[in-house]
Amino acid sequence: MIETPAGMATAPVVGPLPTVIPPQATQSELASGLEVVLVPRQVAPIVSAALMIRSGAGIDLPEKAGLASLTAEMLDEGAGARDALGIAEELERLGADLWLGSGRDGSQLSLQAPRETFSEALDIAADVLIRPRLHAADWERVLSDRRTACVQRRDQPEAVVSVVSDRVLFGDDHPYGRPADGLERTLERLTLDDVRAFHAAHWRPNHAYLVVAGDFDESALRTRLDTVLADWRPAPVPAAPPPPPWPKRPRLVIVDRPGAPQSVVRLVAPGTDRLSIDRSGLAMLNAILGGSFTSRLNFNLREKNGFTYGASSSFAFLHHPGSFAARSAVFAESTAPAVREMLAEIAGLRERPVTADELAKARATLLMRVAEGLATTGGIAATFGEIGLYDLPLDEPLRFAAALERATAEDLLALATRYIDPDAASIVIVGDRAAIEPGLRELGLPAAVVYDADGDKIPIL
Repeated sequence: MIETPAGMATAPVVGPLPTVIPPQATQSELASGLEVVLVPRQVAPIVSAALMIRSGAGIDLPEKAGLASLTAEMLDEGAGARDALGIAEELERLGADLWLGSGRDGSQLSLQAPRETFSEALDIAADVLIRPRLHAADWERVLSDRRTACVQRRDQPEAVVSVVSDRVLFGDDHPYGRPADGLERTLERLTLDDVRAFHAAHWRPNHAYLVVAGDFDESALRTRLDTVLADWRPAPVPAAPPPPPWPKRPRLVIVDRPGAPQSVVRLVAPGTDRLSIDRSGLAMLNAILGGSFTSRLNFNLREKNGFTYGASSSFAFLHHPGSFAARSAVFAESTAPAVREMLAEIAGLRERPVTADELAKARATLLMRVAEGLATTGGIAATFGEIGLYDLPLDEPLRFAAALERATAEDLLALATRYIDPDAASIVIVGDRAAIEPGLRELGLPAAVVYDADGDKIPIL
């Protein structure tokens, strides 16, 4: 018999954590209204920039979902004197990376380059930002690729459960109820003129926030930004309408995939917004429930019962109240038992006190994530970019860390009681309906409402 080494006889204890010390940031504003935050960091000869536009997929009209995302994707398909291939070749020569994308609350242009070539790379980024070509031939290719991606998405259970869960939770009239990439039918309505109009209306300096982090000379960089962005003009930006109230939601939704060997399960319920004073406590609560490998959900479903390779949970903290979700992919025969255990663990947050070990581990996990986000120039740019997107103060990392230190087990119990109700969650499952619904009914759940892979309700004949 092999003896356990002495050092493995007892579980490790979370010791004192180092203080999170965010880098020093300075904020200013260009004449155009562009807010600029500079974060010097001389650890490596790299410079990263994140330009945040305060309009994203959340302002797409219901019938034109995908517009914000496609606008961002079109900008580097040719800009200024370069076509798409020319942009790619020039970025490669400079050792630079340029990325564009759009999320729920904002759109983003990110740039990273070595210190020596960052200034040249800014010229390319400025062309993409201010002088995109937006040619018809590029549009047809990009739109065709997006249509193909939307068709392929129907064959990806994890993507399907995300689309259907959002439509079930938020409803079609809510800006978060539609997939950011669009649906096949909404893409058919989009035109290149829509893209041009979105870019002209929303990609404006007075509606943007720029973070530059890394090894640079502040005075020289400010001068360079004034020069390279001189043609970017401010303009009034249309206001987004307020979101509608939460819709009435079905308790059980199934997207039928006959013969599927596993079920992808998502429990979704209303959450809260990014500016909520409860965000830090809810982040800790989530770390305990499903936000780490040793969380309650993962231990129950993976380690204890062997239903899955993993289970997790999350809050989406957005401009408007977002979602709470618990998720897993389980063997088809384990679907009903897994749902039972997921509901029990969610209820357990209101019934089983958070232990001292859980509290310490959740705090340590989140503090380390804050530190990791500030460990690289790209992470710093992303962290402060989010700060700008949501109009948070520059000391937000410190404020968040301090709130984590103050939180008690009693605070988390109160938050669980207020925010997390298993009976209010909609259960969305992509799987073999004939195989899994009888077991789900035995849990006391109602008959399933059946949706297709795009989130459209299928009438029961």
